[in-house]
Amino acid sequence: MKELTVNEIEMVAGAGIISDTLGFVGDTVVDAVKVSNDILNTRLVSSVGQTFNAVGLGGIHYLADSLGYAAFKTVADVGGLLGGDTSRIDYHFEEEWGA
Repeated sequence: MKELTVNEIEMVAGAGIISDTLGFVGDTVVDAVKVSNDILNTRLVSSVGQTFNAVGLGGIHYLADSLGYAAFKTVADVGGLLGGDTSRIDYHFEEEWGA
């Protein structure tokens, strides 16, 4: 009689399917946050915020970025809990404000 490995037990029990699916969902959520922040970090989009700063509306720019940062971090944390890798996100707020 052969002993089963952990991977074989998970395959028989279906645990591998569930964890793989959750990991895929987590990665998808994290990817959405990453792509959104990558777009915000482009020169074209970030120049809008820099223009706000230049004309004295830096407070509004900071408020918008900080609220977005809180939302992105929350969504990314959910993705992380589902198995996604949140370490690859370059948050716009951190890039823009050096946080």
